[in-house]
Amino acid sequence: MFSTNFFLCRVILIAVFFCFSIQSIAQKFKLDTILLNGPVDKRINMVYLGDGYTQNEMTKFVSDVNKSLSLLFETFPLNRYRNYFNVFAIEVVSPQSGIKHPRTAGDCPVASEHGAINPNNYFGTTFDFAGIHRLVVPQSYSLINQVLATNFPQYDQALIIANTSFYGGSGGDFATATAHQSAPEIMIHEIGHSFALLADEYWAGSQFAREMPNMTQQKNQPLVKWKNWLGTPNIGIFPHTGDPNWFKPSTGTCKMEMLFKEFCSVCTETFIERIHQLTNPIESFSPNNNTPLSIENNMTFKVKSLTPLPNTLRPTWTLNGVKQTNQTDSLMLNVAALNGVNHTLQYSITDTTLFSRADNHQSLHTYNVLWNINKTTGISEPDLIEASLQLYPNPTEQALNVSVKFNKPSKAEIRIVSMDGREVYKSGTQWYLGGSHQFNIDLNNLKVISGTYIFQLVVNGNTITKEFIRLR
Repeated sequence: MFSTNFFLCRVILIAVFFCFSIQSIAQKFKLDTILLNGPVDKRINMVYLGDGYTQNEMTKFVSDVNKSLSLLFETFPLNRYRNYFNVFAIEVVSPQSGIKHPRTAGDCPVASEHGAINPNNYFGTTFDFAGIHRLVVPQSYSLINQVLATNFPQYDQALIIANTSFYGGSGGDFATATAHQSAPEIMIHEIGHSFALLADEYWAGSQFAREMPNMTQQKNQPLVKWKNWLGTPNIGIFPHTGDPNWFKPSTGTCKMEMLFKEFCSVCTETFIERIHQLTNPIESFSPNNNTPLSIENNMTFKVKSLTPLPNTLRPTWTLNGVKQTNQTDSLMLNVAALNGVNHTLQYSITDTTLFSRADNHQSLHTYNVLWNINKTTGISEPDLIEASLQLYPNPTEQALNVSVKFNKPSKAEIRIVSMDGREVYKSGTQWYLGGSHQFNIDLNNLKVISGTYIFQLVVNGNTITKEFIRLR
């Protein structure tokens, strides 16, 4: 069983962000495209970085990445949403090979098995972090951010491979695993922490216990957060071994507790909800701004969707609020049958997966394209308006600066949502002129504690999301 605590790593890494000086300026490295399923702005982009690999070991680094990746997308439920991901690798060159081992942890192996070593690696990755030998942590948090910003700023999740054959890893903002023979399994467990924000399902100590998707102090069945899964195989309200006041959904059957297990139903649902937070399955649509509607001719409307495997997306067309019988990704509009001048055509698509029973799944994860049709003058621009969104600084302690750019006048709303789905800020809908707009949100005026939050820009019913971290 592999035991690494998400909370410990997140707190430590945030502290490291402020405490460690940057020893060198982040530079450009070679970027390898490992898996390309589509444009980076339409996919979840995972980026591998290596530490402790010298220039002569880059072939080994890419090989280690492919070993990790070979299992990642065979693992349920990521295998069903493989098409939603791109994978890249940044060939970070370390001056010296290997991972630091100061031998300061009380549980270190004997020196003859794993002796002290202090190589000059790029991110300062080390064993023995926080007095735990297997806890392998990259110490130069700021430098990792700089490398990502310089080489691939569009990343959604960074993964660190530590160049050592000894067993270890950590969660936190960056999922980290060594090149041990069990490394692919370790990395998937750590992605459970870093990407899905799941807790460990073993007991790591009261100082790390908190409310998470798969951890709670609530034992009342109608109120427990995974209530919709109660009664299904292996899911219940199980007390943690170290403190019976904390509960988990499974015991001994989930990858968040033991390697070489599957994710339990609750963790599976959390992954699926997380994927939907970061992607919009509507890839493209037509007609666009340059496709006028002639009243003499019929017109076909088409939407290209990013489909899971198997496809659980269900489309719906409505014309002037009336559901149409053709429920596919295309619709032929009979112009002659339109009565009156102004009409509204809407395409909606929902992921009907049976592996998410979240109460708000359908309302949050129904995606729309809206066309306003004028029978006389033609078709207006689709209301899925192009907009760009930037947040800074990130992480931030007090204020969040927001920069938004619309390609035309737009109706938009700003929301901030916690990782457990709680809405902590809502601006209300306003009209904005095309062009750039800047906002400043004082987080001190909101109930925003330390942690990761989802910033949502809702433009004409379509949502653009970015994450930010609040530090206090």
